[in-house]
Amino acid sequence: MKRLIMLAVLCAFVLSAAAASAADIKASGAFTVEAVWKSNWNFTDGSRDDVASSAFDIEQRADVVFEFIANENLKGVLFLRYGTGKWGQGSFALGAGDGGQTLSTAAAGAPISGSRIAVRRAYIDFNWPDTTINVKAGYQAVTLPNAFGGGSMILDEEVASAVVSGAITDNVGYLFGFARAATGTDLDATAATLQQNQANADVWVAALPMNFEGFNVAPFGAVAALGKGFTGANSAGLQSLNATTAAGKDTFDTAYWLGAAFTMDLFDPFVLKADVNYGKVTSDIKNNEKDGWLFDAALEYKGFDFMTPELFFVYTTGEDDNSSKGNGSERMPIIQASNWAVGSFFFGGDTLLDGSFPGAGAGRPTYLGFWALGLSLKDIQSFADGLTHTAHFIYAKGTNDKNIGSAYTNLNAGATTTNTNVAYGRTLTEKDSLIEIDFNTAYKVYDELTLTLDLGYINLDAKSSVWNFNGANQKRKGGDAWKVSTGVVYAF
Repeated sequence: MKRLIMLAVLCAFVLSAAAASAADIKASGAFTVEAVWKSNWNFTDGSRDDVASSAFDIEQRADVVFEFIANENLKGVLFLRYGTGKWGQGSFALGAGDGGQTLSTAAAGAPISGSRIAVRRAYIDFNWPDTTINVKAGYQAVTLPNAFGGGSMILDEEVASAVVSGAITDNVGYLFGFARAATGTDLDATAATLQQNQANADVWVAALPMNFEGFNVAPFGAVAALGKGFTGANSAGLQSLNATTAAGKDTFDTAYWLGAAFTMDLFDPFVLKADVNYGKVTSDIKNNEKDGWLFDAALEYKGFDFMTPELFFVYTTGEDDNSSKGNGSERMPIIQASNWAVGSFFFGGDTLLDGSFPGAGAGRPTYLGFWALGLSLKDIQSFADGLTHTAHFIYAKGTNDKNIGSAYTNLNAGATTTNTNVAYGRTLTEKDSLIEIDFNTAYKVYDELTLTLDLGYINLDAKSSVWNFNGANQKRKGGDAWKVSTGVVYAF
């Protein structure tokens, strides 16, 4: 109840402040509830270490976005989120709405249990007078150009930043941005007086979107300057920028990315989409160096009025046999990627909240090193008005050397490994492959209210000779994973 009162007070404050400044308010958002049954998502069914291979959870989330519009050239945006949380836990536990631990009563440094209202975005959006220049400054979503996959695999997340965009000609635009992805202070206690070194991760991005009749292309680049005091310990929140060797200063130097997103509908109703991404991280420590590629392409056919088929291919570089020996990583580094997905199960892409494998967000660096061939049948019109289906068929195989799996499993026996972002059931070696089949259904009860039902199946063929945990009795070899997800979302 206290949290609801806080939300009501906050909304009242927001509304009264906007009324005082005569700003128009536009509200949008979504309330979502989803129930998911999971079977063998850890691929340990039937093995001695089979733990929690089946589960049933219900989750919910509330998103509310306020736009405070002064005029067509100036507005402020505030995006609030409550959740995502599981029924029976945290803020969605029995009686949790009437009390429980809060920010003011929690012990110093203690985690706050459950979900609470969080500011997901808060920024100013304005156009410079009498120009095409647009400026966004504040905590906002920043996404590098992408044509396929639903988001950038390099940077696609909320981050404190300033972004300037506009038009050079009728066909050519530009985008420049600065983001502070992480910050901290490294204290050098070796001197008589503590020496403070900046431990920042500052990212500069630039793109040159070009739109012509029949096709468009957007080349881009990004550079991350890692401050003098920046170490592996500072990089924990930066997905695959995290270091194998966390100790010691000056372990990083510079990271950069180059790429292009391409879309062509010149031969309508065929639409071709493709992305090329490359990234590199340099370091004074050889094992912290990273560089790798991503390439994807999709051919979509829009000539049918009852569905849209799409054939796609994805390739990402994997680790070679030197990576497990401390010679860096051959997988593309990632700053933060939240939305890239193919299918709706193994690689993310679930319809609602919890229908993809754990770590689909933070776990993307874990599954890099694969190629995938797939077919999606999208927006299949069913027998009833408002009832649609989507089907995915995917075959994927690893491009990582088998030795990274052996290094990971040896770690469970007390050995050390020289490679990060490796996990059984997520990382595919050249010896591993999987098949995924998804069939998802949506029914619009009203224009704003949708019921969903997602069905998913994965068969993972993992070689037990690679994933041998602590001896022959715990050789993991994959198996079948299932999901049944159903939910309701009110979007307004």
